[in-house]
Amino acid sequence: MTEPQLDTFEVDSIEVFDVLNNPTRLRILRRLSEPHSIREVAESLGVPPTRLYYHFNLLEEAGVIRVVETRKVGAMLQKVFHAVARSFRPSPSLAAGDHDPAELAKIAATVLDGARLDAENALAKHFELVRRGEESEPLGAIGRSVSFMTEDRAREFAEKLEGLVEDEFDSSEDEDGTEYGFTFVFFPLSDS
Repeated sequence: MTEPQLDTFEVDSIEVFDVLNNPTRLRILRRLSEPHSIREVAESLGVPPTRLYYHFNLLEEAGVIRVVETRKVGAMLQKVFHAVARSFRPSPSLAAGDHDPAELAKIAATVLDGARLDAENALAKHFELVRRGEESEPLGAIGRSVSFMTEDRAREFAEKLEGLVEDEFDSSEDEDGTEYGFTFVFFPLSDS
C-alpha cells in the first residue's frame, strides 16, 4: 500500500530547492498533484516523454515525487508517479543552518517562480476568455501590498495567514471544483 499524500512537505535541504527551481520540474510537480505516468504528463505539457525522464529522476531522487503504481502497457512497464505532498515549504531547520545567502535565494526563487508560472497561465487564460466574451471578472486575485507593522502584529498576521491557508485549502473539499493556488511571502523588507 502506498503512503497517502501529505498536505505539506517541509523541505529541509537547499539541494531540494535547487532541484525544484526549474520551470519544467515545477510544471511536472503541478501535474503530479494527481497520479500520472511520464507519458501522461508529457502529453499534457505537449512534449515528448524522452524530454521528461531526466526531470522525473531528479524529482524522485529529491524525494518530492514517488512511484505509486506500475502498469503493464503492452510489453512495457509504465511507472505512475505522485507528488508526496500538495504543498512544499522550507523547514524551520533551514534557518538554523549556516547557508550562503545566494543558496537561500533558491527557496524564494522556487516559490516565486512557481507562482509566476501559475499567474502567467491564469492571466493568459482569463484574458483569452475576456477577448472571446466568455468571462468579464477574474476568478482570482493578484496583487502586492506593503505595510508597516510591529513585530507582535507581524507575528499575529503570519499566524492568521497560515491558519487561513490551513482552513481554506483543505485537500478533501471541493475536489470536483476548480483548482486554485495561493502563494505568499511575508517577511520584513530589506534594502540589501
